[in-house]
Amino acid sequence: MKSRSKPPSTSGTKTQEEILRYHALIDNMNEGFCVVDLDSKIVYVNKRFCGMFGYTTEDMFGRDVHEFLDKRNSGIFDKHNKKRARGLPSQYELEWITKTGRVLPTLVSGAPLVDTQGVQRGSFAVVCDLTERRKVEDASKASEAKYRALAEEMTQGLVIVKDDRYVYANKAFAEMLGYSPKEIVDMSSSKAWSLVQPEDQGILRQYGADRRAGKKAPSHYRYRLVARNGSTHWVEAFVTETDFGGSPALQVLLIDVTERVERDEAFLASEAKYRALAEQSSQGIMIIGDEGFAYINKAFAQMVGYSVDELMRKNMIEIWDLIHPEDQPVVMTQIQNLFARRAVPPRYQYRLVRKDGEICWVEAFSGPIQYEGKQAIQTMIVDVTERLRVERATGVTKDRASFYLDVMGHDLKNQLQVVVNSAALLRIAQDDSRKSSLLEVIENAVQRCSRLIEEVRATEQLMSIPLAERPLNVALKGCVQAISSRVTDAVFEAVYEVDDAWIYADGYLELLLSNILVNAVEHNPSSDKHVWVGLKDDGQFYVVSISDNGPGIPDSSKAILFDPARRFGGMGIHQSNQIIEKYRGKIDIVDRVVGHQDMGAEFRIWFPKAVRSS
Repeated sequence: MKSRSKPPSTSGTKTQEEILRYHALIDNMNEGFCVVDLDSKIVYVNKRFCGMFGYTTEDMFGRDVHEFLDKRNSGIFDKHNKKRARGLPSQYELEWITKTGRVLPTLVSGAPLVDTQGVQRGSFAVVCDLTERRKVEDASKASEAKYRALAEEMTQGLVIVKDDRYVYANKAFAEMLGYSPKEIVDMSSSKAWSLVQPEDQGILRQYGADRRAGKKAPSHYRYRLVARNGSTHWVEAFVTETDFGGSPALQVLLIDVTERVERDEAFLASEAKYRALAEQSSQGIMIIGDEGFAYINKAFAQMVGYSVDELMRKNMIEIWDLIHPEDQPVVMTQIQNLFARRAVPPRYQYRLVRKDGEICWVEAFSGPIQYEGKQAIQTMIVDVTERLRVERATGVTKDRASFYLDVMGHDLKNQLQVVVNSAALLRIAQDDSRKSSLLEVIENAVQRCSRLIEEVRATEQLMSIPLAERPLNVALKGCVQAISSRVTDAVFEAVYEVDDAWIYADGYLELLLSNILVNAVEHNPSSDKHVWVGLKDDGQFYVVSISDNGPGIPDSSKAILFDPARRFGGMGIHQSNQIIEKYRGKIDIVDRVVGHQDMGAEFRIWFPKAVRSS
């Protein structure tokens, strides 16, 4: 069979250049790519695929896939290849034999190639090298024995809990409660729960229910255990999710803090000693009474940028201004529950607004106390701004990776199928008009692939570029002017209520604004297109509004427009959402005319204000 490694010759046309560019993309993928015909003969492989096997492209063309597989893996390949005849894609692991005889473990993602009549012409697959992953898995198995040996030597308690039972307990935990490890593991669910102080069982059961429901539950908290002799042990628990016997479980590190708790309670009984400790603490500490602050330490004052005296003079209304408006309801509920002695989570996060306007994310640990003979709430506050920034950057990186995979697996795959099917028809076309039509289809598909690649690459360095002070009004005016001068079938009207709108942004600010502006035009089928642009000051934010007179967006679609898993919105919309999340802002979608979703949509982009440096 002849090789299909090169596109059909269309010398001197733009189509040839685009097809060559598309082939260059496939040929330089980080993963192997292979196309076979109905007889399992290889008709195309990229450089990466050849490199994995140690062959040249000429060595592999025309050879049967089974030549690179042993008997067992040939059977696996044939089983999945039968699914192609039914039009089904599949993903499976396959071990190949390389040129040197080495076994190459891979993950194969295969799909059928069909023509426009629905007839299968072959199959293609993305092949990922699993060699490194296998090494990690082997190392993990070797470390399991080391883990158990380490756990048995630990001085802290370590247990694994599954289905409300202890499936593992180390010696330290068993000895803490006066049992043997075997007695702990043999306990029924009800007996295991009896080890927990009855007053603390409710909150632990709630945490378990939240985890099973997929909700967030604390990973660090304190509670009391009851030993065999009836004594009570305060423990500090550090919980992580793990796998045990092939199903989810919880690994819990338990530190006996009984002496610390008793010492802390005795220490807090002395106000003088308490103040001495609080003033030396690097963590913020405050006590709130029914009229305002009863006490604050220097660390908390520095955290919010005020002096201790300035804070102590604030009344209750002014104190609430220290909390971000969006977080005030949550903190208010927490404080009310604490004063009412109702059960609350041991810690919670919210945002403080510093004197200079900067936002500070904090984690608070609150509890009711008696202070100077009155009921009050004591809160220890830890600045977690940097930690959340790192966690958020990690989450964004994972989301972007999933987004890239989705583009490769759906958008590019669909255009590839168009190219392959049209090329097959082109080879049998007789008249010039038919050939011209098919070439145009191929050219459009390649151009779409090219645009997809460029759009994805546009924000490749998004998370690595630092934020700096930028004038939002200047960027917005520039984008509106550039797009309105290029678009001839739409009228733009802009109202700028702010002349000096400074925000923290980067070089992607114009891409964010342009994506939304272009979206307002491209998705408007009206012959009389109209786009309204606004900029206004809204407290701690500047708000850019971009609305149109298009068909609007149904309420059911507004909620999923930015969901990367649903891909309802275009790539530009998802890029804009990633950019505004980096800026710590948000995008809202409402009806341009309230109550009339068919009269156009309005995008509202919220940018946190920058505190101008001197």
